[in-house]
Amino acid sequence: MAAAIQKISAAADRICLILAKLALAGICLTILFQITLRYGLRSPPAWTEELARYLMVWGGLLGAACAFRRGADPIIFQPGTTGKRRLFSLTCITICVVIFLGPVLYYSIFGLGMNIDRGFITRSLARTSSGLGINLAIIGAAVPICCSLILLHLAAMLTRKQSNE
Repeated sequence: MAAAIQKISAAADRICLILAKLALAGICLTILFQITLRYGLRSPPAWTEELARYLMVWGGLLGAACAFRRGADPIIFQPGTTGKRRLFSLTCITICVVIFLGPVLYYSIFGLGMNIDRGFITRSLARTSSGLGINLAIIGAAVPICCSLILLHLAAMLTRKQSNE
Protein backbone atom coordinates (compact mmCIF):
# COMPACT_ATOMS: atom_id res chain seq x y z
CA MET A 1 0.00 0.00 0.00
CA ALA A 2 2.82 2.40 0.87
CA ALA A 3 4.49 1.81 -2.50
CA ALA A 4 1.23 2.53 -4.33
CA ILE A 5 0.77 5.81 -2.41
CA GLN A 6 4.37 6.76 -3.24
CA LYS A 7 3.83 6.09 -6.96
CA ILE A 8 0.53 7.96 -7.09
CA SER A 9 2.06 10.91 -5.23
CA ALA A 10 5.07 11.00 -7.58
CA ALA A 11 2.88 10.79 -10.70
CA ALA A 12 0.53 13.49 -9.41
CA ASP A 13 3.54 15.67 -8.60
CA ARG A 14 4.95 15.33 -12.12
CA ILE A 15 1.59 16.27 -13.64
CA CYS A 16 1.14 19.19 -11.23
CA LEU A 17 4.62 20.51 -11.97
CA ILE A 18 4.01 20.41 -15.72
CA LEU A 19 0.63 22.13 -15.33
CA ALA A 20 2.07 24.76 -12.98
CA LYS A 21 4.83 25.52 -15.49
CA LEU A 22 2.27 25.74 -18.29
CA ALA A 23 0.16 28.09 -16.19
CA LEU A 24 3.19 30.31 -15.54
CA ALA A 25 4.05 30.36 -19.24
CA GLY A 26 0.38 31.09 -20.01
CA ILE A 27 0.43 34.04 -17.60
CA CYS A 28 3.53 35.45 -19.26
CA LEU A 29 2.14 35.04 -22.77
CA THR A 30 -1.25 36.46 -21.82
CA ILE A 31 0.26 39.52 -20.15
CA LEU A 32 2.67 40.01 -23.07
CA PHE A 33 -0.29 39.83 -25.46
CA GLN A 34 -2.22 42.32 -23.32
CA ILE A 35 0.71 44.77 -23.15
CA THR A 36 1.29 44.50 -26.88
CA LEU A 37 -2.34 45.27 -27.67
CA ARG A 38 -2.63 47.97 -25.01
CA TYR A 39 0.41 50.00 -26.04
CA GLY A 40 0.71 48.88 -29.66
CA LEU A 41 -2.90 49.10 -30.80
CA ARG A 42 -4.41 50.94 -27.81
CA SER A 43 -7.11 48.28 -27.65
CA PRO A 44 -6.52 45.59 -25.02
CA PRO A 45 -9.07 42.79 -24.84
CA ALA A 46 -10.94 42.47 -21.56
CA TRP A 47 -10.38 38.74 -21.23
CA THR A 48 -6.56 38.78 -20.96
CA GLU A 49 -6.45 40.08 -17.40
CA GLU A 50 -9.07 37.58 -16.30
CA LEU A 51 -7.27 34.67 -17.96
CA ALA A 52 -3.97 35.65 -16.33
CA ARG A 53 -5.69 35.81 -12.93
CA TYR A 54 -7.23 32.35 -13.32
CA LEU A 55 -3.94 30.89 -14.52
CA MET A 56 -2.30 32.43 -11.45
CA VAL A 57 -4.83 30.71 -9.16
CA TRP A 58 -4.32 27.31 -10.75
CA GLY A 59 -0.55 27.68 -11.14
CA GLY A 60 -0.08 28.94 -7.59
CA LEU A 61 -2.11 26.17 -5.99
CA LEU A 62 -0.54 23.43 -8.11
CA GLY A 63 2.88 24.90 -7.28
CA ALA A 64 2.00 24.85 -3.58
CA ALA A 65 1.22 21.13 -3.81
CA CYS A 66 4.58 20.54 -5.54
CA ALA A 67 6.40 22.63 -2.94
CA PHE A 68 4.81 20.64 -0.11
CA ARG A 69 5.94 17.34 -1.61
CA ARG A 70 9.50 18.60 -2.05
CA GLY A 71 9.67 20.22 1.39
CA ALA A 72 10.27 23.58 -0.31
CA ASP A 73 7.65 25.24 1.87
CA PRO A 74 8.49 26.34 5.43
CA ILE A 75 9.22 23.13 7.28
CA ILE A 76 8.96 22.23 10.93
CA PHE A 77 11.60 19.51 11.00
CA GLN A 78 15.03 19.12 9.46
CA PRO A 79 15.46 16.09 7.19
CA GLY A 80 18.33 14.72 9.30
CA THR A 81 16.26 14.26 12.45
CA THR A 82 15.63 10.74 13.70
CA GLY A 83 13.68 8.79 16.29
CA LYS A 84 11.33 10.59 18.65
CA ARG A 85 12.17 13.99 17.21
CA ARG A 86 11.16 12.86 13.71
CA LEU A 87 7.96 11.32 15.04
CA PHE A 88 7.13 14.53 16.88
CA SER A 89 7.84 16.60 13.76
CA LEU A 90 5.72 14.37 11.53
CA THR A 91 2.91 14.51 14.07
CA CYS A 92 3.07 18.32 14.14
CA ILE A 93 3.09 18.54 10.34
CA THR A 94 0.16 16.14 10.06
CA ILE A 95 -1.88 18.03 12.66
CA CYS A 96 -1.18 21.41 11.04
CA VAL A 97 -1.97 20.22 7.52
CA VAL A 98 -5.17 18.47 8.55
CA ILE A 99 -6.34 21.40 10.72
CA PHE A 100 -5.76 23.83 7.85
CA LEU A 101 -6.82 21.78 4.83
CA GLY A 102 -9.62 19.76 6.42
CA PRO A 103 -12.08 22.65 6.77
CA VAL A 104 -11.05 24.16 3.42
CA LEU A 105 -11.71 20.86 1.67
CA TYR A 106 -14.94 20.27 3.61
CA TYR A 107 -16.43 23.69 2.82
CA SER A 108 -15.31 23.46 -0.79
CA ILE A 109 -17.63 20.49 -1.18
CA PHE A 110 -20.20 20.86 1.61
CA GLY A 111 -21.90 23.73 3.36
CA LEU A 112 -23.40 23.82 6.83
CA GLY A 113 -25.08 20.58 7.84
CA MET A 114 -23.23 18.63 5.11
CA ASN A 115 -25.47 20.29 2.53
CA ILE A 116 -23.70 19.92 -0.82
CA ASP A 117 -25.91 22.65 -2.31
CA ARG A 118 -24.28 25.17 0.02
CA GLY A 119 -20.70 24.11 -0.78
CA PHE A 120 -18.29 26.48 -2.50
CA ILE A 121 -18.11 24.50 -5.75
CA THR A 122 -21.87 24.05 -6.05
CA ARG A 123 -22.48 27.75 -5.45
CA SER A 124 -19.85 28.55 -8.09
CA LEU A 125 -21.70 26.45 -10.67
CA ALA A 126 -24.32 29.18 -10.98
CA ARG A 127 -21.77 31.88 -11.86
CA THR A 128 -19.77 32.64 -14.99
CA SER A 129 -16.81 34.92 -15.50
CA SER A 130 -17.51 38.24 -17.15
CA GLY A 131 -14.62 38.31 -19.62
CA LEU A 132 -14.24 34.69 -20.65
CA GLY A 133 -17.75 33.44 -19.95
CA ILE A 134 -16.50 30.25 -18.29
CA ASN A 135 -18.13 28.61 -15.31
CA LEU A 136 -16.44 29.74 -12.09
CA ALA A 137 -16.64 26.22 -10.68
CA ILE A 138 -13.76 25.38 -13.04
CA ILE A 139 -11.64 28.02 -11.34
CA GLY A 140 -12.90 27.17 -7.85
CA ALA A 141 -12.13 23.49 -8.38
CA ALA A 142 -8.45 24.36 -7.96
CA VAL A 143 -8.98 24.66 -4.20
CA PRO A 144 -10.31 21.15 -3.39
CA ILE A 145 -8.08 19.53 -6.01
CA CYS A 146 -4.92 21.07 -4.58
CA CYS A 147 -6.02 20.38 -0.98
CA SER A 148 -6.50 16.74 -1.97
CA LEU A 149 -3.09 16.66 -3.63
CA ILE A 150 -1.39 18.02 -0.53
CA LEU A 151 -3.17 15.42 1.61
CA LEU A 152 -1.99 12.73 -0.84
CA HIS A 153 1.59 14.02 -0.54
CA LEU A 154 1.22 14.03 3.25
CA ALA A 155 0.14 10.38 3.15
CA ALA A 156 3.14 9.61 0.94
CA MET A 157 5.46 11.41 3.33
CA LEU A 158 4.04 9.52 6.31
CA THR A 159 4.27 6.14 4.60
CA ARG A 160 7.77 6.87 3.33
CA LYS A 161 8.96 7.78 6.79
CA GLN A 162 7.29 4.74 8.31
CA SER A 163 8.67 2.36 5.70
CA ASN A 164 12.23 3.72 6.15
CA GLU A 165 12.29 3.03 9.88
